[in-house]
Amino acid sequence: MSGFERSEAEIGMAAQEYDGKDAPQVVDNSLILEFSDDSDETTDEETTDEDEDDRMMYYERAVKEIARGDTYVCMICTVEMDYTCKMFACSKCYRVFDYDCIREWALKSTGRTMDKTWKCPNCLDESNKVPRKSRPTCWCGKVVNPDPNPLDPNSCGQTCDAPICEHGCSKVCHLGPHPECTRIISIKCKCGRHTRDVRCSEVGSGRNQQFTCEESCGLLLPCGVHKCSKKCHSGLCGGCNETLHSKPDKGAVIKCYCGLHESPSIRCGDVRVADRDSVDDQGNGWIGVFRCKDVRVVEYACGQHSFVESCKPAPSLPKQIGCPFSPNVLRSCPCGRTPLNKLGQARVKCTDHIPTCESKCGKKLACGKHTCPYKCHEGDCMDPCVQFEKTNCLCEARSFLVPCQFREDPRCNTKCESLMSCRRHRCTEKCCSGKPGAERRKKTPFTSRELLDESLVEAEHVCLKSCNLTLTCGRHKCQRKCHPGRCPPCLESDPNDLVCPCGKTVVEAPVRCGTKLPPCPYSCISVVRDGYPCGHTPMPHLCHPPEEKCPPCTANVKKPCKCGKKSDVRTLCFQQDVSCGQICNKPLGSCRHTCQKKCHDGGCQVKCRQICGKKRVNCDHKCPKPCHGGEPCPDFPCPFSVVIKCACGRKESTEPCGTNSQTLSASVTRELSCDEECERVKRCAQLKDALGLKENGDSSVENTVSNALVASNFEELGLPFRETVLAIYSRQQRYCDNIESVLNNFIDDEKKSSLHFKPMKPAQRHFVHELAKAYKLYSESQDPEPKRSVYVKKELNGESNKPSITLQEALPIYQAFKQREKETKIRRYEMQNVTNLVNFVPKFEPTVELAKYNGFLIRNLTDGTNGEDLQRIYGEHLKPTLVRNPVYKALPDRNIALIFPESYSDVTVNTECDMERLVGHFDFICKEMFIGDGVELCQVGEYLQPEAPTESS
Repeated sequence: MSGFERSEAEIGMAAQEYDGKDAPQVVDNSLILEFSDDSDETTDEETTDEDEDDRMMYYERAVKEIARGDTYVCMICTVEMDYTCKMFACSKCYRVFDYDCIREWALKSTGRTMDKTWKCPNCLDESNKVPRKSRPTCWCGKVVNPDPNPLDPNSCGQTCDAPICEHGCSKVCHLGPHPECTRIISIKCKCGRHTRDVRCSEVGSGRNQQFTCEESCGLLLPCGVHKCSKKCHSGLCGGCNETLHSKPDKGAVIKCYCGLHESPSIRCGDVRVADRDSVDDQGNGWIGVFRCKDVRVVEYACGQHSFVESCKPAPSLPKQIGCPFSPNVLRSCPCGRTPLNKLGQARVKCTDHIPTCESKCGKKLACGKHTCPYKCHEGDCMDPCVQFEKTNCLCEARSFLVPCQFREDPRCNTKCESLMSCRRHRCTEKCCSGKPGAERRKKTPFTSRELLDESLVEAEHVCLKSCNLTLTCGRHKCQRKCHPGRCPPCLESDPNDLVCPCGKTVVEAPVRCGTKLPPCPYSCISVVRDGYPCGHTPMPHLCHPPEEKCPPCTANVKKPCKCGKKSDVRTLCFQQDVSCGQICNKPLGSCRHTCQKKCHDGGCQVKCRQICGKKRVNCDHKCPKPCHGGEPCPDFPCPFSVVIKCACGRKESTEPCGTNSQTLSASVTRELSCDEECERVKRCAQLKDALGLKENGDSSVENTVSNALVASNFEELGLPFRETVLAIYSRQQRYCDNIESVLNNFIDDEKKSSLHFKPMKPAQRHFVHELAKAYKLYSESQDPEPKRSVYVKKELNGESNKPSITLQEALPIYQAFKQREKETKIRRYEMQNVTNLVNFVPKFEPTVELAKYNGFLIRNLTDGTNGEDLQRIYGEHLKPTLVRNPVYKALPDRNIALIFPESYSDVTVNTECDMERLVGHFDFICKEMFIGDGVELCQVGEYLQPEAPTESS
């Protein structure tokens, strides 16, 4: 039974047995599956061992059972584990599993979860670390692939050294929680007077943990009088909190600096003794220790003026300070610019009026930036200052009028938009103080190295965001602050080997993050094991990463199609969507048509998109409207064209049928009137009857032949083909007959509605298009060159049909018409240009200039070349020239050949001109085909005897 066939219910029951607490807590219930022995008899030793096992922790008992090798069962594969097995223990419940089982369990779980986590089958503890392949470790994790240990399974025998404290776990490599550290260490109390020896586990994680000795501190406080009464503590003692009380009977009174207030008590830490003692106007002195909130009025020495003074050490005494308004002291106006002796009568006492000048006051105001704008005056200057100044905002983009008392810099609403130091983000602050510097930086040329230097960037524009870009490894994010340039390479590494699925290509540890396994040149492991589930032999392919699927099976098999019409459609093994390609043709429930969908599964088409096709009431045409189900066809005028003829049948016209339920067709109600041409044709027919030219029978071919004798243009012949079609057919009858037979077969086959010709040249496509019009077929060219071809389709109204006559029958009619047309043109030309003169004798015969050269000469003729070869090579080139009836003569005895017209003695200069144009081309052909050394013009009489024959040799 496979370990993965175990039901989820069993795993859930195992999880319920676990009490859900943390693993290090001691529990009595074991998580180990126990099996009862067959025998009921137990010895004393067995009983003793069982009692000892009951007193053990469950994880200790698990190690003992694994050492015995007959009791402990892997929870996944239900196989008894022994000391030779590769083991894995849960970090929370310490349940031991077979390493390969738990790894496969984790891989399958992470493949089904979005967060790539897996749960312990026993305690359901979540984890995102999947055990590495073939990398089992001992309990402490120091040794990979530990050697089998029969006494202590999966233990490496070394000290655990887990960092539970500064000493580390002193137990030998073990399963389960770490024991408490029992080492003795010395610690001090908080005040540092006493020491104590305790166990390391009692101190906890903090190395500097201290205890309290419960004694008073006793250190002198900052006041220098009292001592600290706190119990053993760490840090400073703080200010003195003792209370000082007034003792009037002993002359100890707590007074302020100015002496106006007394306090019954004060906190010792709040006492502030001044450098000088305070004295009143009567000479009484005291020591002020605090500042009161009152102010007092102090008179100057004049007794007329005074000033206000707050409580301060060594307060001012009344009438001890000279009056600043005394004539002896004040010698200028209030602004200080003009002497008083220049402003009128001299002042005698301090109470006299102080004259003012006309100057501006100009004294510094309290703000320190402006001067008093008033005219010279007595008393205080402007306070507060209400003047305005023009100030630039932080980004210096705008300027504002700001009152003097405005303490902050003005700000505008302009967004900075300057590049940050990372050169990736932009500043989004409004009215940024760093924008002027950013503008200057923008205009300064920097080297590529200086662009990466953040010290050259304004402090406001140093980007403080985290980079968080994906590194080149594709897995980790950059942990640096947002920076310019590239991110550093990923420094993460994996202590495990990077191995391909087949195990033959290995990158040894440590493996740097982002390292990709090189392509493995060996076959995929599925090819080696024949691992396709369908049973076919896998297609040979190389080893690939496990996340990539093997190529699908391409074996040829037979499968039923989707519609069920065929059960043996040949297809590939991996192909699931098999179609036979046939149209469904099942009757639709909503109309009289059939389903036009190709081989499909599920229901047929819901909405019919075909043309109705029912026969109309008063004509032979069919309804062209889309299918309207069981409803009657709409009663609208018939749009199809009908042919209207005259009484004799010669004239024809095409008009819409126009019939409906109340109107008859135009072919019935309308008739064209005959014209003069009809009368002429009628007379010609009567003349042929009189002369016996017309045979018995009334076939359309005979009528067309008779029309050829009297037709003035091609349209009057009444042929179903265009003139272009017959012109091409006269030159290429065999090819045109093949195309005609293909279209005839297409018309006869009622099952076919369209036909696709093979790719062909433009001239051939043009012929097919023109011929399709005679069959009333729709045609169009499809696909780009050089694969462009013609597609034809039958018209939906059923008008597509064969022509009344074939191309072979129409050709003699067309040729007779062309011959008659040619003769007519010749007669017309002769009538216009020839004049017969009676009894006229010319005075002298006209002379014609004869040519100097009248033939072609080929020198050093190749052996075996005769006149037939020369005619085959050069004959086509002489047809369009004036060289009439050319003679090709080889003279082997003289090693030459001649090409000349039959009447070479009468050759004119016009013929010689044509020969001069061809001599270069003939020379090239001669040398190219190794006929001789070359071709030149000659006088044929020099090489032939007068009695030489003129026939072709």
